[in-house]
Amino acid sequence: MASEFFTDIASTVLSKSLDAQAARQKTIANNIANVETPGYKRRYISFEEELRMVLDRKNGRDVREGLRSLAPDLRTDSISPVGPDGNNVNIDAEISNLAKASLSYKAAATLLEDKIEMLRSAIMEGKK
Repeated sequence: MASEFFTDIASTVLSKSLDAQAARQKTIANNIANVETPGYKRRYISFEEELRMVLDRKNGRDVREGLRSLAPDLRTDSISPVGPDGNNVNIDAEISNLAKASLSYKAAATLLEDKIEMLRSAIMEGKK
């Protein structure tokens, strides 16, 4: 996990977000693969609410500690309507969720790359 290499909060949040979106994409792909499996219950990744709770802490040390242990949480959806075969995967919703997760991953990756490039640029300027 890349988050171990960053010490500032913004980079750690972006790195943890990348981990969560990657886990989300895998989970959604698994749901899609099981769309016709009788009795299969859709799974999802919980992350953003936990991240908000960590970031709402007042003390920077508490935020860093919370981020260190923060990880995507795989959960089973027991609320969505179940079909006659006991399966609760909605293929249209899953495809939409996959597109959203892909965009979120790309956005976090771009922001992290930009941050790294700024650091690289500052280092190179300091060498002049």
